[in-house]
This record gives sequence, structure tokens and C-alpha cells, in this order.
Amino acid sequence: MFFPERGSRWGLDTIMLKYQIYQSQLKDSPSFGKYYARIISDGTVDVKGLAEHMAKHNTPFSPGTITGIITDAIACIKELALDGKRISLDGLVSIGLSVTHKMGATSADEFSISKCVDKVKLVAMGVGEFSSSVLTSQAKLKESNTYQSPRTSSPTTDEPEPETPGGGSDNTDPGTDPGSGSDPNGGGSGSGSDTGGEDYYE
Repeated sequence: MFFPERGSRWGLDTIMLKYQIYQSQLKDSPSFGKYYARIISDGTVDVKGLAEHMAKHNTPFSPGTITGIITDAIACIKELALDGKRISLDGLVSIGLSVTHKMGATSADEFSISKCVDKVKLVAMGVGEFSSSVLTSQAKLKESNTYQSPRTSSPTTDEPEPETPGGGSDNTDPGTDPGSGSDPNGGGSGSGSDTGGEDYYE
């Protein structure tokens, strides 16, 4: 398959991410009542949509063929993850399973799954051009104009002013809704460091 080179269409040097400011509603948390930013998305692309998009990039494969390949890949990734493997999709993401904890044990002898482990979950960490360090250095953040900003004055930093109202149809990313249990500080998927509670990759 042929896809555009970095910078020709979707390279990291052209990233512009829109965000909204929200107030944390996570009670019994140090973050409660404080304000944070959340990235907003402009819709969701499913397997069929991804296949149709890929088919437009000078490939000889039809959307149906690509859909089949992606579907088989998903099944294999699930199988490998459940077998304890980590799966690395070069330049994009590393996927695997991890656990979150209800509590930590005071000693190794006192550790038990029933008392200490809360749940098993799928975790993902960006790698290569999608690692957090690269994204942070390359992405430009701009406040969205499609919601009522809680600001009462202009930004005090050197960030761009919010867009002029009138454009865009941005939808809030459900993964960052306040009160949904997401990391209020902007963390992503759970980490494999297993230090207790909800752990997050940087």
C-alpha cells in the first residue's frame, strides 16, 4: 500500500488540536472543582470508514479487501493480547493487558488477587511519531469555538486566542468527559506499571 509521507498531508508538523476547558466533577478527588483541558474530536471512524479511507490512498486493494484484512488483524491482536503478548504497531501504538488495583498489600505474602486486584484492562501507549514526547512537541493546541468557554477573560499565556465563532462541528471525545473516570490531568490509557489505582502512561 502507498500512503503519503510524513509532512505531505498528515505529518506531525501540521497537527492542530482543538480543546475545551472543563471543570472536574470527580468528587473525593484533589482535582474536584479545578479546570482542565480536553481534546475534542470531529467524529469517529469505524473499520469500514478506515478501509474506505485507506482505499483512496493509491492502493490496488478494494475497501472490502481492506476491511477483511483489518478485521482479521483485530482478531489476531485480541488473541495475542489474551496470550500475554504486547503488540506493537510500528510508529503508532503498543497494545497489551494490565491490571488496576483496589489496594496494595503490606507484604508479598499478604497479596491476593481477590483483595488487591480490581480489574484487567487493555492498555495502549503511543510509540514512534505517536509517542507522548513527540506529540507534545509537535502539536499545537487551540481552544474550540464550538462551546461556551468558561473563561471570563482572555488567555494569560502566549497560546492562540479562541477561533472566531462560525466554523467547525467538533464533538467532545467521550473518553475525556469529566466524571467518566478519565484522568483529569490529561492522561491516556492505563499503564502497565501497576502501582495501584488507575495508572496512566505519561
